Amino acid sequence: MEIIGWAGTSLVIIAYGPQIYHLWTERCAWGVSLWMWFIWLASSTLLLTYSWFRNETLFITVQAINILAIVATILLTRRSNQICPYHLGVTRSKSDE
Repeated sequence: MEIIGWAGTSLVIIAYGPQIYHLWTERCAWGVSLWMWFIWLASSTLLLTYSWFRNETLFITVQAINILAIVATILLTRRSNQICPYHLGVTRSKSDE
């Protein structure tokens, strides 16, 4: 049954990939809500603390990965200084309506 938990952890890692890759390569944070990421950071920290006290290796691992990815997202979002061509097209389309 634990394999299901590790599969879910793998999906968590994969899910962060496109966002972090986009922030890193394009330096574009269009539409990213820092408030949401800070709230998610707080919740992951609380869950990591809970998991630590319960000595749950699987949940400690997933929350540690969450925290690392969230911090990376926040830092890369704060570093972003442009709108990528894709999102520039999206903003132009909406203004044309």
